[in-house]
Amino acid sequence: MNLHQLHVFYEVAAARSFTAAAAALHLTQPAATWQVRRLEETYGLKLLDRVGKRVSLTEEGKVLFDFAGRMLHLAQETEEALADLRGLPLGMLRIDATYICGDYYLPALLEALHRRHPGIRYQIGIGNSSQVIENTLAQKNDIGICAQDPAHPKLEAQQIMTDLLVGVVGPTHPFARRRAIALRELAGKPLILREKGSSPRGVIDEILNRHGVVPTVIMESASTSAIKRFVENGVGMAILSQEVVRRELQSGSLRRILFTDAEIAYHFYLIRHKDRWVSRALNAFVELAREFQLRTPTSPPGPRPRAAGCRIAGIPHPSVWSALRTKGP
Repeated sequence: MNLHQLHVFYEVAAARSFTAAAAALHLTQPAATWQVRRLEETYGLKLLDRVGKRVSLTEEGKVLFDFAGRMLHLAQETEEALADLRGLPLGMLRIDATYICGDYYLPALLEALHRRHPGIRYQIGIGNSSQVIENTLAQKNDIGICAQDPAHPKLEAQQIMTDLLVGVVGPTHPFARRRAIALRELAGKPLILREKGSSPRGVIDEILNRHGVVPTVIMESASTSAIKRFVENGVGMAILSQEVVRRELQSGSLRRILFTDAEIAYHFYLIRHKDRWVSRALNAFVELAREFQLRTPTSPPGPRPRAAGCRIAGIPHPSVWSALRTKGP
């Protein structure tokens, strides 16, 4: 099978356009069309339906598209493995991370990694924990960072970080002049929270339920930016990662509210499929993560039920991946 023809077919099918695929592959449109036609002639199958400038997969094309994706991915893995044998941390590093980690913690680490190993390229996926776990199980990434223990027999996982959640209000909110409140004071108060199904929301719901608190949730959103803007404008109170609101707290557009009877926190986990090839690029990522101090602000002084602070736990050396606890069902 001609891998180049397969690659052209895959890109055309993915883009649903010969023009877009040709541009992405740095080919002329006639050249892309010829490669796909040759592939169809070789196997005596019509793989694409053409309607004007748009194309769609035939039933035969859908079958080949699935296999083509896996074959091209395996070919790329092979190239990276061969680069590893030359001792070069090169190739593509595919990382899936949750919204908070991907937006606020991961960029600093990748910036440092790029300075050290400019030959590594990155493909970053951002989603919720369920999506990160799903992609890791499907081997669509080299490593994932999620906010819940996946507890799956095919995955290796290690807790790497604890993120503290704090209450925030706008300067005109009744709580704005107070440093701390008890959770029971949230009863009946308007709250703006992350969407149901997100890890922070699950932790918040659990702790409020444990304390018998029934707040009035006036808005739910997956967008922390939208939540912050609403709260800044005096619409309710939010409970967000302290890293997410760092700039707003420094500027004074938001005020932090601690809780006297609870510390609300959740954990991030580094996860990978145990059958995945551990490339030198991934080794370099994990090595630097062990060295790199992703600095989160320490918890401010105030009434606390236990020791405060968000700390980055040690990420295991690649050589001990196999020794990590394999999660059971």
